Amino acid sequence: MRTWPGISPALSANTFSGASPCRPKGGFVPDAGTAVCAVRYQGMSNPHSPHAPDDPDVPSDGLERADVEAAKSAARHRHHPVVSTLGILSDVADQIPLGIVCASVMAGGLVADRPDVLHLGTRMMAAHVLANLVKRRIKNRVRRTRPEEIVGNRSYRFEAGETQGGHDTSFPSGHTAGAVAVAAILSRDKPDLALPALGMAALIAGVQIPRAKHYPIDVLAGIALGFASARVVDRVLPGTECHHTSQRTIMSDQATRSVSASFDTREAADRAIEHLVQQHGIDRTDVFAEAEGAENTVGTKHSGGDADKDGAMTDAPLAGTIKVSVDVPERHAQTVQENLGDMGGRNIAMR
Repeated sequence: MRTWPGISPALSANTFSGASPCRPKGGFVPDAGTAVCAVRYQGMSNPHSPHAPDDPDVPSDGLERADVEAAKSAARHRHHPVVSTLGILSDVADQIPLGIVCASVMAGGLVADRPDVLHLGTRMMAAHVLANLVKRRIKNRVRRTRPEEIVGNRSYRFEAGETQGGHDTSFPSGHTAGAVAVAAILSRDKPDLALPALGMAALIAGVQIPRAKHYPIDVLAGIALGFASARVVDRVLPGTECHHTSQRTIMSDQATRSVSASFDTREAADRAIEHLVQQHGIDRTDVFAEAEGAENTVGTKHSGGDADKDGAMTDAPLAGTIKVSVDVPERHAQTVQENLGDMGGRNIAMR
């Protein structure tokens, strides 16, 4: 007696005797299709069965096939508590939640009167919006079935064409694109936050595969889109100079040298201080202004608020120059010296 793979001898016997297991009561199914029906039924009832039919629309080999197989293998863990929890947390990178995060940073900068934080939030929002705009245009023109559909329905499409719904918008990963775009901006503007920001983005990207939302290629495309969006924002809406040359960022706890210069007016001294803080990222607590002599002074001549429209005010003391000193790491001392000179400083010294 001939047997069929995955079918017991008894079932095979019933098949050839005309007792078809696929025939509904009172119905008729040709016996010629009974064996095929039995194999298909067994495979469909258990998607992980070795006798489950292959996905007919997936290439038999090549990168796409490996991509699909990797996603299907990882999807076996989609119901694991850790994967489920991380998947829920990763939804912070969805369009609306991530937009709220960026808007909150902007609002914080406004409330705290911190232009640098407001600018950071604006750059984060710009990168997020750009990444999602490009992502949406791609999704609307490329149909790719999500891995959860492969596991559940055994159907697959990856082709150009208008999407039919959320089930065929797998390419690229939007969560990944948004998370990477925002993390890239944050890490460039705030180097101290680079590790946690990029680490969170990596976690969000990685969990999309075992939760059966995306294929590995979808995630890689999202990463590329996120970094590209951040790069565009850098060109269109650049950060501070200390962001572009992070090696020049000056931290207060690294001060090892003191650079000083004399200014004739308080206005000139204030302008030099603001230039160092705003343009070179020097911490304001590392900059000091004081009279060079023993008495209080506004400089050797009146300026700004110390002078009225009719001439100098008489209550502002002119008792000598104003000394501005800056504590910086030794590697930045030369840059600070040059900038103090450019701002009108005299008697520049370093110790």
